[in-house]
Amino acid sequence: VHHRKTTTMSRYTSRAIILLAAAMATASAFAPSGVTSRISSELHLENHIADMIDHEVDRLQHIGLWRQKEAEKHKKWAEMEPSLPKGFDFNTVTEFQPNSDAAKKIQMRKDRRMARDDPMRYCADRCVSTGNCQVWEDMFDLSANEVMAFCEECVLSEEEEPCDVPEKFLDNAGKNSWELRP
Repeated sequence: VHHRKTTTMSRYTSRAIILLAAAMATASAFAPSGVTSRISSELHLENHIADMIDHEVDRLQHIGLWRQKEAEKHKKWAEMEPSLPKGFDFNTVTEFQPNSDAAKKIQMRKDRRMARDDPMRYCADRCVSTGNCQVWEDMFDLSANEVMAFCEECVLSEEEEPCDVPEKFLDNAGKNSWELRP
């Protein structure tokens, strides 16, 4: 009987150990493992950024020396006599204000572009309607009456008859529009 008790007890003990081992193995599958992975702390910086950070750290570690150097630099600047370059000319207040000359220059630039790109429109909008034919007067060295006559007889005329083209216009025939600038 004694022997039978020992065998039964050892059977229960071995079963308990097996169950305990199985329970431990199952539980360890859901628990974090004892091996921890290290989180990467790498920084990928361009060299000039890393240098900038290094210089700032150095400045902060030696802030007293940096302040002393800055004070010396400011002292030197204060001792310097301010000077202007030779021949420097100050602008007057009127140069920054709108004036009638600026408006005339802008209008002349628009007129030149229109005369170059669309002569019929220039004749109709500027010469005939306003009497301002300055661009072609300057460009072809003609009088206002000659330009006006040319616009009315040649450019704006719907007649098929030939018109009298001033010789200056013929001298420039075949040239590109950008070559006709005065």
